[in-house]
Amino acid sequence: MKKILSSKNTPLRHPGELPAHFHDLLESDPDLHWKLAKTDTLPLELQFDGRSLPFQPHYELQPSLPQLDRIATQTDPPPLLAVPALTPRILELCKQRGIAAIDLNGRAWLRAPGLLVDRPPLPGRDFRCELEPQNIFVGKSARLVRALLTDPDRPWTQAELLKRIGASSGLASRIVQHLLRHGYAEKLRPREFHLRDASGLLDVWRDSDRFAKRTTTYCYTGFSDSPLDLANRLQDWAGRESLPIAFTQWTAAWVRHPFTEPVVTSAYVSRLPTTETLAAWNLRPVPEAGKLWLHLPDDPGPLTETQTHAGLTLATDAQIYLDLQSTGLRGPEAAAALREWDGFCKHFTNENAPGPVKASHFVLGPAAPEESADTQFLRASIRQDMVDAAQLLLKALQ
Repeated sequence: MKKILSSKNTPLRHPGELPAHFHDLLESDPDLHWKLAKTDTLPLELQFDGRSLPFQPHYELQPSLPQLDRIATQTDPPPLLAVPALTPRILELCKQRGIAAIDLNGRAWLRAPGLLVDRPPLPGRDFRCELEPQNIFVGKSARLVRALLTDPDRPWTQAELLKRIGASSGLASRIVQHLLRHGYAEKLRPREFHLRDASGLLDVWRDSDRFAKRTTTYCYTGFSDSPLDLANRLQDWAGRESLPIAFTQWTAAWVRHPFTEPVVTSAYVSRLPTTETLAAWNLRPVPEAGKLWLHLPDDPGPLTETQTHAGLTLATDAQIYLDLQSTGLRGPEAAAALREWDGFCKHFTNENAPGPVKASHFVLGPAAPEESADTQFLRASIRQDMVDAAQLLLKALQ
């Protein structure tokens, strides 16, 4: 990976080091033809269609929202933000403010009368600022973001977050500063801040999240309980074994805000049930599909930041929303309904907490009371076969 380093032990830490790197980039740009200025403070000129379009460069290592607002006021000549690597958030903020932007990887968004350039990064370039977090949505960094989204309106201090997520003060400080610079959070007092754009933060997390890369999923099927009864079995098992558990996806979304009837019970666990336990639940492992999905996360964050409703320990609302993306069985629809609900990412008091969810809410086509045991078994078998077949079909189509 090519890094911005002036030497092995001296990463680029000052905007004054950027102009020389950009001089090399613009001089060899394969698509855009630039006339370089004699000094770093003079405008650059883009030669296009027989015209010369000036841009005033603003070199920033880690641009912040206030800096972008200041740059946007300087319109003659139009400003050009030059950074090591453009993040989707910074690029979107630039577009909103009419600021042209370019990075050392060749990513460029240029706007002028009669001109619109929206170029992806050039191949073979991988520059970044050493001081900028690469991904705030993985590992301990994600724990901090997850905690903030449990209650977006709440004021936080960094000390409170450190106790909650078990991360170093250095990591927490870098992530908080990143959120402040990108306009996701804002200061209330010298030591206190809160989220100012929780929705935008969740959007970026959703777009970058890769569920299969951060979890290992084990699937089980069999002729056992309804989804809620199975969830209660799992909850009791986790309590007896003193194991953390957090229900997610369809089960958790239904408990929080009923929309689509779940046919799969899914939960984060720290370890799997034994073979004997599974046999007692009439379950057996299968390669995919099934009626029970148990997720082993690569970081315990989803298991440590939880909420309790209807007697079940659930993942946070934001985590449930993320986990429903790119799934079948109307998962994205359930995710959208959960997020649009007024109670999304809000704590309930005893007065307005949702009532208990009855097992009958989860039963798919219950057998009539007068049916024989054999008929009920056949109905359940056909019902599960249909569920498994639908899951396999949806997986094949994705």
